[in-house]
Amino acid sequence: MTSASETTLHIRVNLILIRKNMLNGVQKTILLVVVLLLSIPFIEMLDGNGEMKWTSFDFLIAFVLLASFGFILEKVIRSIKSTGIRVAVLGLLILMFVLFWAELAVGIFNSPMAGD
Repeated sequence: MTSASETTLHIRVNLILIRKNMLNGVQKTILLVVVLLLSIPFIEMLDGNGEMKWTSFDFLIAFVLLASFGFILEKVIRSIKSTGIRVAVLGLLILMFVLFWAELAVGIFNSPMAGD
């Protein structure tokens, strides 16, 4: 039987190991690509011509959407083995993402979350 201090030590060691390995190489690459993509509108805003008017909330929403989309695509690619089903699911996900992004950007469906 293990003591409470040994159990606590094992839990702490496991949490440290989980934190170190939270993201694999593909997921780190996805986050890097998302940051690089978001640097494009950020640099455009620094230009000062006034065409880009993103707030920090806009960048946060874009980061969450792009990172989530990348992680979902990675999960689908890794988990679905049938090529036909994988292509169909990826196509559907890409279509849904593009429609959602367009709705947030310009409001093609005139929903309450539509952009300008």
